[in-house]
Amino acid sequence: MTHKLSINLVDHEINVLVGADLVSQLSTILRDTASSNNFYVLIDSQVLAKYRDHLEPFLQESNVNFFALDARKKNKTFAAAMKVFADLDDKNVSRDVTLIAVGGGVIGDLGGFIASCWYRGVELIHVPTTLLAAVDSCLGGKTALNFRNTVNAVGTYHHPSTIIIDSEVLMALPVREIHSGFGEIIKYAALGSDEILEHLSRPDVLTSRRIATLVALSLKEKEKYVAGDIKEAANRLYLNFGHTIGHAIEFSTVYDGEETFRHGEGVALGMLAIFRICVILGYLDEADLNRLASLLVQYKLPTKLRPPPKSKNHDHLVELITRRAFKDKKRTSAGLRLVLLDGWGKPFIFPTTDRGLIRSGVEELIP
Repeated sequence: MTHKLSINLVDHEINVLVGADLVSQLSTILRDTASSNNFYVLIDSQVLAKYRDHLEPFLQESNVNFFALDARKKNKTFAAAMKVFADLDDKNVSRDVTLIAVGGGVIGDLGGFIASCWYRGVELIHVPTTLLAAVDSCLGGKTALNFRNTVNAVGTYHHPSTIIIDSEVLMALPVREIHSGFGEIIKYAALGSDEILEHLSRPDVLTSRRIATLVALSLKEKEKYVAGDIKEAANRLYLNFGHTIGHAIEFSTVYDGEETFRHGEGVALGMLAIFRICVILGYLDEADLNRLASLLVQYKLPTKLRPPPKSKNHDHLVELITRRAFKDKKRTSAGLRLVLLDGWGKPFIFPTTDRGLIRSGVEELIP
């Protein structure tokens, strides 16, 4: 069964296909959905190696150019973007191209940024190959590059025309990558999706069909927050729930160039920290925090931040995460704009400059 969704963002409509074995049909789907017959594929080199038999005939067609890139976070940078721009120029790719971003969040963000800039904007199609990208970053139009130590510091808004998600590709991911994606799905439940919460609460075995349903539900849930608020003036800000501290955790625990926590794991820890802050402020109680922690445990997401062997002491790590949280891109001159909950499923924006409050949330995580 293939879910066919129409995502209406008021000023932009996106067609979404979610189902099994769509990668093997990619050439046919693209020719039916893209506005041009001129393709440039930016693809994760590991995805290309794994699915070469499915993709090779399409990539070798005369009207298709492609560029394979190591999709680690270190390549979500200007340097990597310049390599792709140079390849586009070398191959004399014209403005009527459709750029296909095949990969996880790094490829999606980088590909979206490049599509928004090449000849001031070309058609974009996302083919997310991680659960995290499938339920979150492929929809909403955000593109971004990291700059120095700031996550997503430089970017644009550029919507895809189509999103194609193969649930069998998602099921073939390493187990840890699948569970990382559930960090974002649980976020939708905490923000108020009863339907997603009900699905998550089932002890059912995870199958291709079930994962396709959760992806479809998550994208329709995200539509509610993004429609009419592309640039985060209001409700879209709620989607950053758990991310301010989560991003700070991700960057504060990178050692020897390697991440300790995946993004969804960082979000899971960030949500727990925010739940503790909500308890401190009287908006939630311990039962709410325990409810979230139980969901995270069910989907094998971390509930404690155990400092890696090379890290400094407890206080140093708490201070580092707190300092990085205050560099969050959603801050204003008046301070952080935290997304808190006034009861499960009731998000609101809480401006603060209180470093002690953030520290209290972070300290919840470190045993």
